[in-house]
Amino acid sequence: MKKEFFPYYISRFILSSVFSILVWDLTLTSALMTIVFFGLFLFYLHSGWFSIDLGNPFFPLRRDSHGQEIQRKALVASIIISLLLYIISMPLSSLMGIPLITGNIALSIGIFSYFIAQFTFFIKA
Repeated sequence: MKKEFFPYYISRFILSSVFSILVWDLTLTSALMTIVFFGLFLFYLHSGWFSIDLGNPFFPLRRDSHGQEIQRKALVASIIISLLLYIISMPLSSLMGIPLITGNIALSIGIFSYFIAQFTFFIKA
C-alpha cells in the first residue's frame, strides 16, 4: 500500500463497509464481502486500466475515452439486467406466493453485473 493513496484506501473501505452492511446487515457475510469489495477497489487502483491523478486524493482514477466507453456499456448492461430481473420476478412471485427477488437483491445483482461486465470489457480490450 502506497502512502499517497491512503485517502483512497480509507474512503473505499468505508464505502465497501457501508454497502455490505446495508445488503447483509451486521453479519460475518458482510465482513467477508467488505473485504472482497475493498479488494476489488484495490485491484482497480493498481490494475493499470486507469490513469492516476494525485491532485484529487479521494477520486484519483481517471478514464480515457476508451475507459468511458467501457463504463457506459457496463452501466447499460447492469441496468438492463437488474430491471429485467426485478420485472420478471414480480409476476413469478405473485404466482408462487413467495417473494423471489426483492429490490435490494436486484440492486445488488445489478452492481455485481456492472463490475463483471466492466472487468470483462477491460480484459477483452
